[in-house]
Amino acid sequence: MWLNRHLKDDPVIRWKIDENKKKSARLSFFKFLKHGKRMICNRFLLLFTVSSLFLAFWIRGEEKVGTIDLIGKLPEQHLLVEVVWKPKDLARGLMYRESLPENQGMLFVLPFEQKAVFWMKNTRIPLSIAFMDKRGKILEIYSMKPFDLTPIPSQSSFVKFALEVNEGWFERHKLLAGDQLTPKDTTWEKLLLLLKN
Repeated sequence: MWLNRHLKDDPVIRWKIDENKKKSARLSFFKFLKHGKRMICNRFLLLFTVSSLFLAFWIRGEEKVGTIDLIGKLPEQHLLVEVVWKPKDLARGLMYRESLPENQGMLFVLPFEQKAVFWMKNTRIPLSIAFMDKRGKILEIYSMKPFDLTPIPSQSSFVKFALEVNEGWFERHKLLAGDQLTPKDTTWEKLLLLLKN
């Protein structure tokens, strides 16, 4: 204690102490700046991430699902399908299309489980349709002829999905009533939840 008091009276020591205080103050200021910058950067990064996720969710919510891959038990049972669930898209379906690639189709997501009825108005591609339940189990398969206005009803009242593909696709890929199709990398429940939001 005494030594410190004694030394503080010395002008050289006092000058060094003052310099050290200034240096310490400068270091504290720069530390504050550095820490402040880091905090600002972290907050900005967090805000950017949250905003990006929100934007992605919002866009996904608007666009929902464009296409999904459906797969069966066998490697050749693989299909890229366009997903439709809005009333105007459900009504339009594959109308006016010129062609449909072999391993592509359209998946109709019906608003509730029901007895479904489809027809081929303004549809020039010969198609096969599979009526499926909410778990993706194929209940019934029918062939549909171009421009045929004859209604094709399901026998089951538990149809949640209807899958349209090129005529004969199910036969060529060894799929029958009772077989299961599942969305790749997700589940039917998650798909329906996404479309509902």
